[in-house]
Amino acid sequence: MKKNKIGFTIIMCLLLIVVTIGVTYAAFTFSKEGTVENTLETGTVVLTYTEGKTGITLNEAYPMSDEQGKLLMGENNVFDFTVQANLSRRVPIGYEVTAVKIPITDMTPLEDDEVKLYLERAIDPDTTYQEILAPTHFLPRDEQSEIGSPIGSMIIDSGMFINKGITLHHYRLRMWVDEDADLASGVAKKYGVKINVYAKQDVAATTVDGRNPFIKKIYQYDQNLGSPTFCVTGEEATCIEIVKAPDIYEVGTIVKYKVDDTLEKYFHVVSDNDDTLTLQQRENTINGTPWNNDANDSSKGPIILLPELEEATSSWSNVLDQIYTIETMPIPQRTAKARTITVEELTKLGCITNQKSCPIWVYNYLAASTNYGGTVNNKESDIGYWTSEARGQYAYFIFHGGYLTWGSSVASLGTRAVINVLK
Repeated sequence: MKKNKIGFTIIMCLLLIVVTIGVTYAAFTFSKEGTVENTLETGTVVLTYTEGKTGITLNEAYPMSDEQGKLLMGENNVFDFTVQANLSRRVPIGYEVTAVKIPITDMTPLEDDEVKLYLERAIDPDTTYQEILAPTHFLPRDEQSEIGSPIGSMIIDSGMFINKGITLHHYRLRMWVDEDADLASGVAKKYGVKINVYAKQDVAATTVDGRNPFIKKIYQYDQNLGSPTFCVTGEEATCIEIVKAPDIYEVGTIVKYKVDDTLEKYFHVVSDNDDTLTLQQRENTINGTPWNNDANDSSKGPIILLPELEEATSSWSNVLDQIYTIETMPIPQRTAKARTITVEELTKLGCITNQKSCPIWVYNYLAASTNYGGTVNNKESDIGYWTSEARGQYAYFIFHGGYLTWGSSVASLGTRAVINVLK
């Protein structure tokens, strides 16, 4: 597929003027230059400023602590802007919001380590914002990102647009003089940045450590601390957090993934597929569900299970759609955020039918799992979870003792979402 790349700018001159005559204070001024709309083959991405704002104008603003700066409010203390995507179809579009320094020629420029930038994104634009960029000094890039953020810019947020239709992100930016800034008395200084947004189709946004920005944590076994079976939840002492994303994710690696705007869940790597990962949720996604409604006929497939799983995961907007069929079942092609694991995948992981052979992470978080080498028990009713396949009239499932086995398709078991995400 053609990769379309766009970049656009709303000029946001946050001019930080520091004049020190006996005491140190700062004044912010602001200018802006309209709305720019850019077109991809799949729709549009638009960056706008909030209408009606006069910008940031702080008079006698002294250097302040991060705690004080994060609480700045009012029309002259914050800058609000939005990034909106309107896509004609589901397609991953990576985007990066960047700050770019404006050259200062008419006054002595402030140093990067004398100013703090702080960015929030709205959960509810009228009431609630969450921190996206902690108070930090400007940190320029030393190379251009794949999406297009240039050398010298600083990525202050990044992500993916995936959903068809309109997705809107509201941002709030603050900037203040660092309380540790050593400013000489009587010297006027100035600082400016502008905000750009870059987007590119089918490319994940860049983060500092090079991974999909929705991958929040990566945990692998620390070879110096004991058996690899001890790192199955991400919370054991034998787990080590991987800061820079690996080129190839080992099977069983634990990934904390942000499946939508607010919800984060743990998964294990089932396979690394070049530019995507196949992950299975660490715990059961749903419980108490039959595979189908006929104990004597599995030929129709998991016709009860799949709709329930799809409903439970339909809001996972940061997960790629999967188009799949179950070859052994007369089920029409399905498109969904999640599916069930296959027997073939479990066999590749080391599961042998009716033998206690599956890796511990495959059967952890089931009832009495600690009796069989697991580390965490779940409620007693969660004795297993379904796969996508059947054996005769019976359906395959994972049992809490680490077995791949089969049983009545009307039994009440759980299932674990298997998803695909960009690396």
